[in-house]
Amino acid sequence: MRFWGKLLAASFGMAALVAAAQFGVVYGLNALRLDREFLSGADNEWNLQLTWAAWFAALAVLAGATYAASLAVAQSGRSRVGAGVRAVGGIGATLGAAAASVPLTLQPARLARVNASFDPELTAAIAVGAGLVAGLLVTLLVVARKPLSTNLWVCTGGVWLLAAASFVDSAQFGRNRDALAEYYDPMRLGVLDLSALEPIPRATFSMPVLALLTALVCGLVARHQGRSRLWIALSGAIGPLLVAMAYVIGGPGVSRALTDQADAYLGAMIAVVVGLAVSSIIALAPRRPGVL
Repeated sequence: MRFWGKLLAASFGMAALVAAAQFGVVYGLNALRLDREFLSGADNEWNLQLTWAAWFAALAVLAGATYAASLAVAQSGRSRVGAGVRAVGGIGATLGAAAASVPLTLQPARLARVNASFDPELTAAIAVGAGLVAGLLVTLLVVARKPLSTNLWVCTGGVWLLAAASFVDSAQFGRNRDALAEYYDPMRLGVLDLSALEPIPRATFSMPVLALLTALVCGLVARHQGRSRLWIALSGAIGPLLVAMAYVIGGPGVSRALTDQADAYLGAMIAVVVGLAVSSIIALAPRRPGVL
C-alpha cells in the first residue's frame, strides 16, 4: 500500500506543480489573459485561450503520470511498468492537475466579457475538465512506452519553442490589441506566429512541419533501437494528437467571419495525419542489416 500511496502522491504533486508553472508563466508574461473583453474583432481569442488552457491541463496530467512511472521503475527495479502503475499515476495526476488548473482558469474567467450568449466561466470549466480527461486517456496509452512518450515530449518541446519565438516577436514589435498595451496579441497553440509570415500559411503549416520533423527523428531513433513496429507506427501521431485534442476542446472559433482560430485548428488536424504517415512509413519499411 505504501508503494501505491507514494505513486499517487508523487503524480498528484508533480501534475499540480506543472499545471501551476505553465499558467504562471503565461499569466506572468501577459501572454494569456482570460479576465478581459473578447468583443467584436477579437471574438475567436476566447477559443484560442481555452485551447491553451485545455492543453496545459492535459500536459500536466501526462507530466505527473510520467514522473510516477519513473519513480515506480526506480523503486521496483523493473524496466517496465504495468497497467496498474499507469492507472494509479494517471488518476493521481488528473486530481493534481485539476487542483491547480481549475482555480487558475475559473478565477480569471469570472471577469471575462465575451461577445456571445454563453457563460464564460462554465465554458472555461468544461474546457479544463475535457483537457484533464484527454490527458488521462493519452496517459493510459503513452506512459512508459518509449516511442510514444519520446514523440510526445519532443513535440511538446517544439510547441513551447514556437510559443516562445512568437511571444518574442510579439513583444519586440509591440503588437498589442488595446491602446493601453495591457496585453500582447495572443499566440496560437502550435503556430509560429511571426509578423514576417503570412497569417493563414503559418497557422496551417506550423504544426504539420513540426509533426513531420518529430516523427522522422523519433521514428528513426526508435527503429535503430529495435522498438516495436506498432509503437513506432503510432508514435508520430501522439505529440500532434494532444494539440489536436486541445483544439477540438477549444473549438474553431466563435466568429465564422474570422478564420484565425479555424486555420490553426485545421493545421493541428493535418499534423496528426502527417505524423502518423511518416512514422508508419518508417515502421513498415523492411529492415536491412546495418541500415536503420
